[in-house]
Amino acid sequence: MLDVYMQRFEHPYLLALVPIAAGLLGLSALAQSLGSYQAAGFLALYAMVAMIICTIGYGAIITLTYSTQKLQEWRIGRSGMD
Repeated sequence: MLDVYMQRFEHPYLLALVPIAAGLLGLSALAQSLGSYQAAGFLALYAMVAMIICTIGYGAIITLTYSTQKLQEWRIGRSGMD
C-alpha cells in the first residue's frame, strides 16, 4: 500500500499531515463549543503549523524535482550527445 502512495506522492508522511490538521481543527471547534477558548486556540495553531509544514515540504520536493530535471537537461545539452 505504501508503494502506491510513493508512486503518486513524493513523501506520504507529508500528506498524512493533512488529515491530522483536519482532525486538530475539528477538535478545536469542539473545544470552542465547550467554552475552552485557550485549548481551541492552541489546537487551531497546531493545525495551521501542520499545514504550513506540509506546504513547505511539498514546495521543497517540487523545487528539487524541477531543478534536478533542468540540471539533467543542461548536462545532456552541454555534452553534445543528443
